[in-house]
Amino acid sequence: MNPTIHSIAFLGLLLIVAYSLADDSLNRSIMTKRQMISECLQKQKASDVSMSKLDIIRMCKDQLKQQKTTGAFPEAPPTDIPRN
Repeated sequence: MNPTIHSIAFLGLLLIVAYSLADDSLNRSIMTKRQMISECLQKQKASDVSMSKLDIIRMCKDQLKQQKTTGAFPEAPPTDIPRN
């Protein structure tokens, strides 16, 4: 067979493999500040009913500040189904 055909077939196979192994982390959305606070509020309301709303908001804002200083932000779940 012609070496050109082999080269084209090999490059096509290489592109298919590279596409299937590509990292989908770019497709994940990062949570906004508002989303993180609302998620925290929901969790705190569900876990401790006796706290006032203002106390929960303060605690969630403090938690967000702490996450900012450490740089550890939770990621939002992926919006699409990852390829296997």
